[in-house]
Amino acid sequence: MKKAIELTEQADTKGIQIQIAGRIDGKEISRVEWIREGRVPLQTIGAKIEYCSYRVRTIYGVLRIRGLSLLREE
Repeated sequence: MKKAIELTEQADTKGIQIQIAGRIDGKEISRVEWIREGRVPLQTIGAKIEYCSYRVRTIYGVLRIRGLSLLREE
């Protein structure tokens, strides 16, 4: 997650949030971990936010990776 944040800082974004949910490290109980750098205002209508979501199948189950990045505000 930290590597993705470093790459987006070079791409001139104002903020990024990455979230991983599922059985992280093969634990029996699933959990959610997220990291945010900069601003990601989800309630602001004028903000230009890019969103992507992926499902990854592992031997322990399914992980969901979600990414939000703020490009600009109007």
